[in-house]
Amino acid sequence: MLFVRVLGPIAVEVDGRPVDLGGPVPRRFLAALSLTVGTPVSDGVLTELVWGEDRPRQAAATLRVLASRLRSALGPSARECLQRRAFGYALTVHSEWTDHGRFAGMITDGVRVLAAGDAGSAARLFENALGLWRGDPWPELDQAPDLPAERARLTELRATAVEELQAARLACGETAMAVADLSEAVSAAPFRERRWELLALGLYRSGRQAQALAEIRRVRELLVEELGVDPGPALRTLEQRMLDHDPGLLLVESPRPRGMRTETSPRTPQRPIGRVLSSFVGRDRELGLLSVLLAERRMVSLVGPAGVGKTRLAVEYCAGGADSPDRWIVRLGDVHHGDGVVTAIATALGLVQITGDPVDLVRRALTLRPGQLVLDNCEHLIEPVAEVTMLLLAASPDLRILATSRQPLGIDGEQVLVVEPLPVFGAAGGDGAAVQLLIERVRAGRPGWQPTDSDRETGRAICTSLDGLPLAIELAAARERAFGLHGIAAHLRDRLDVLGTTPRGSLSRHASLEAAIGWSVEHLTPADRAMLLRLWPFEGGFTWQGAEAVRPVGTDAGVLATLASLLDRSVIAADVTSGGTRYRLLETIRRYCRDTDPDPPATRAAHAAWARGFVADQAALLTGHRAGAAYRLLAAELPNIRAGIDYDLAHHPVHALRSAAALQFAWPVLGVLVDGRDVIRTALDTAADAGTEDRARGLLALSIVSFHAGDAREALGRAEAAMELLADPEPDRDLWLHALMFRALALTALGDRASTRSAIDRLIAEVDRLPTADWIRGCAQFGQGIALLLEGNLADAIGWLASARELSAECGHLWCQGMADVVLACSLLTPAADADTAASALTAIDRALRAFGEQSNISDALGAVYIAAYALMALSSPESAVGLRAAAIQHSERIGADPRRYTQFAHPVVLDRMERLLPAGEQRAAEQLGRQMSWTAMVALVRDSVEGISAD
Repeated sequence: MLFVRVLGPIAVEVDGRPVDLGGPVPRRFLAALSLTVGTPVSDGVLTELVWGEDRPRQAAATLRVLASRLRSALGPSARECLQRRAFGYALTVHSEWTDHGRFAGMITDGVRVLAAGDAGSAARLFENALGLWRGDPWPELDQAPDLPAERARLTELRATAVEELQAARLACGETAMAVADLSEAVSAAPFRERRWELLALGLYRSGRQAQALAEIRRVRELLVEELGVDPGPALRTLEQRMLDHDPGLLLVESPRPRGMRTETSPRTPQRPIGRVLSSFVGRDRELGLLSVLLAERRMVSLVGPAGVGKTRLAVEYCAGGADSPDRWIVRLGDVHHGDGVVTAIATALGLVQITGDPVDLVRRALTLRPGQLVLDNCEHLIEPVAEVTMLLLAASPDLRILATSRQPLGIDGEQVLVVEPLPVFGAAGGDGAAVQLLIERVRAGRPGWQPTDSDRETGRAICTSLDGLPLAIELAAARERAFGLHGIAAHLRDRLDVLGTTPRGSLSRHASLEAAIGWSVEHLTPADRAMLLRLWPFEGGFTWQGAEAVRPVGTDAGVLATLASLLDRSVIAADVTSGGTRYRLLETIRRYCRDTDPDPPATRAAHAAWARGFVADQAALLTGHRAGAAYRLLAAELPNIRAGIDYDLAHHPVHALRSAAALQFAWPVLGVLVDGRDVIRTALDTAADAGTEDRARGLLALSIVSFHAGDAREALGRAEAAMELLADPEPDRDLWLHALMFRALALTALGDRASTRSAIDRLIAEVDRLPTADWIRGCAQFGQGIALLLEGNLADAIGWLASARELSAECGHLWCQGMADVVLACSLLTPAADADTAASALTAIDRALRAFGEQSNISDALGAVYIAAYALMALSSPESAVGLRAAAIQHSERIGADPRRYTQFAHPVVLDRMERLLPAGEQRAAEQLGRQMSWTAMVALVRDSVEGISAD
């Protein structure tokens, strides 16, 4: 377990072992993260806290290196506590795993316990809390903007602890020790009246009544002279009670030694809870969190899907700790009726001779001998278990109950801890706990086996197919000797029976993974089960609207209520972090549902019909103000859309062609150019009997996708083929305008000035002939700007590009809005461009990136980043320029895009200069570093450069 100390110089322990954090920079980095434990700290804030004004040039990359080194220092058991989130880095530890969190918790508990009358326990809490204090908090971060308030809060808590510790000592009768410490305390903080009050009370109880009154007079004089105020009501009341010789001032509890506990009943030795013989992998965080939760809450439920390891986690928790309270594990898996719950508990408690009411007997036993009761496998007995749990908790105030179940018990005060599958990948991108478990279990059957890189890659594929479920991974490892890892991976794509059976001595009560999943599914209500069996075609998750579209005919229950019920029973999962809720089935459950579905063809057809309608609805929004949201929805549903198109290719080719063509702008925007190109070609070949309009739309979609892929000749050929099919523009004028636009765009990439001018004139004439949508008119203006630019008329070109950008912004056409700025930036990058001109180009690129970001446009954003590299070159940032260009090329190659497709608008001399910008060795080093940049780092580099220009 990771423990972070900041009450004094920062120090870290992992499983009780001190960790060497290195020099001052990594220490400040970790100290900055500990300011907001569990909450991400952005790169910008981290950079300011760690380096101040001396920030490195590549701050984001340096932060990654720092994080990687710290993870290595923390070791395998704690490295995942330092995580990279979408908004920055975060130290994902519970507040109890930090000394300031534990300190604050002890103070709160001490005040509460003291108010309840347990002065001895309160004194121990305050002493332990003060023992954590080693100096001023976060001395490494003196310049942090939020630090003074947090440091003041902790300092005030410490002052409170000093005072309340002495109050607890006085209540325990430890008067002499309290008076000695209070004499020092009033000198250290003379204006805190609580200290004077306690000192005077201690002196009075020591028989020194005159000195007690003298101290009250002294503090009155101090307050009047220094602050001009009289003592508060507490001191004035105490003084009057002393003058009245109130006997209540002398009443204290019997000074019983503070380590003693009284036994209310004779104790019998408890049978120890033994661990399973196999190793326990990847649950250190959950074990630590479970300990904290059971210390704070009386009812905790471990909830998760079949095979995730809830029982094993509970057993490991119970078996740990030699001086832990009594713990009993009640196995409910084989209890089939509610009446058997109490009997099972009584048996676990050792009450073998049950006479009379078993409920009263169990309640009395747990009242006399409270401890921790583990109720394992509760999912099929939720109602009776919840009833018994509430009864026992009410009868025994010191009892703690831990339940394992596939759904919460749903009782008041229940703390739910969701047990997630093991991660396949670690925080640094290496093997996660799931792969480590697979390797360990394979080694159990093959001593000395060392996995190759190929074995590890196959192991990751297996663990991904099995959702990181520990039970499934162990059953897969059991078959390694028969099939090998590669054979298991191949079979898992279609079937689960390749997995082994549960070994003897396992905590799982099911013979196989399929049986464990079946147990979950068969205990659903008929309506829930029918809904679940219709969800398997969804790829990558689904929304409630998608589930509604495939809901079985005749189902009365509302889809939201059904999804909530399935979620409660851990057969589906929900992701609420992306702004809208998405549900998903684990892959293992998906395969079970596919194999169990009574009518798979109908289910697949319903899913394809939903995908078809979804594409049509969202594609209609891609050129207006709702385009950003539509692109994000399409991106989220892309796996489902592909599955739907695949189905239509086999059953309804014309529908497949329509969907593929409707996504003509989405394929490049979402960065799936290669896939989109292949899908459109396949659909055109398969739907040979499609009508003229459908084929023309398919050809035009292939044209625009080919353009973004850097194949201008195919783009031109497909656009002209579509125009030949259409022949007469009147029946579908918008389609004809698309053809004119795409043909003109392809010609610009080919650099044919005369043909480009002719195509643009033809487009503008058609736009002016009849009323036309603003987004098409904006594209025509954009084309005019390009034609003028190719003709060397820079001034007029800039005017047309600006008009195109403004009109596109007004009508919500994000692509043209961003592209106008990209081309404008290209036109500014001439050999004579000075720093101001380059700054204007970079500012235009930043505007384009914001438009593309709203559109989720990966392909064109990479083209913009590529052009930004040349602007940085003109701004005398050679290393950044070379690195940024290499990064844009690297990311573009991954999606099949060509970032160079807009460089025909830049001067050749400028393009050539980049190749010789640095000496050969430095050029290669900068390119290598750039190829490691993330998408976020690329955009941040552009944005930071623009902000730097603005600051100058």
